[in-house]
Amino acid sequence: MLYALLLIVPIMCVVNVVFHATSLLMILLSLEAMMLSVMFMLIGSSMFIEMSIPMISVMVLSVSACETSLGLSILVIMSRSYGSDMVNLLSMSKC
Repeated sequence: MLYALLLIVPIMCVVNVVFHATSLLMILLSLEAMMLSVMFMLIGSSMFIEMSIPMISVMVLSVSACETSLGLSILVIMSRSYGSDMVNLLSMSKC
């Protein structure tokens, strides 16, 4: 049951990003939920493959921390430049 839920969460996050991508903050929250569910799946599957759980956890958490810092810096730059975090305000013609 829990494993099925961990498989459904990334799919729901991808659907949220594709169909409801209006705010950059919502996109970043969806990506964080995907990373968290991937981390739980790696921890669960590490029982079957013989890898150390702390090594996998530290690896995934460090990647997630890097992703978070990059996302927040992009959010700050975007809100300072455009005054909002709405993705639909971005246009390639303004570049």
